[in-house]
Amino acid sequence: MTTIRLFGNDIKVPEKEKSIRLFGIHISPSPGLNNNNLQLQRDDRFMNMPDSPPPSLRLAIQSVQGSRSVYMGWKYLENSDINMNLSRFLIPAEWCAKLLHHMTESESKKIQSEDDRGINVSVMDPRGNSHDMKFTEWKSLKRLVFNRGWNKLVEDNQLQKGDLLHLWHFRTPDNKPCFAVNIIRS
Repeated sequence: MTTIRLFGNDIKVPEKEKSIRLFGIHISPSPGLNNNNLQLQRDDRFMNMPDSPPPSLRLAIQSVQGSRSVYMGWKYLENSDINMNLSRFLIPAEWCAKLLHHMTESESKKIQSEDDRGINVSVMDPRGNSHDMKFTEWKSLKRLVFNRGWNKLVEDNQLQKGDLLHLWHFRTPDNKPCFAVNIIRS
């Protein structure tokens, strides 16, 4: 175990991990230095947070006359997000309030309903292909998920654990909630 002191707190890092990631920065002890000196390595996949989707995805959103996109957040994909048996994308807890804020009252009620019916949404992948999915809350986890169609997006885009997913929300002219994802490979 190595101890790293950060903001006055000691953080124990197993030797095999060699570093931790905090706010997009890899922190690891530098060889030849004591534990009070750290080597910092920026993870540019995280640090360059996009205000808007990349140009190709922005054009795809415009092609369906989508409204101005709103950035929701990022997530490093986990094994559970790409597991074909689970067939869902588990939305980070810190996104939930923001996502629900961008839904109508009726949509929010359906998403959070006890009967787990959720709402139908389209999720646009980095190539501009649209994937129909269900957006709902899993009561057992009290978390929002995209499912029913998520596996197709995973398969079509060959998503892997560690890939960085960025998510935007937009609406079509008929006010249908839609999402767009960009993937940065690990």
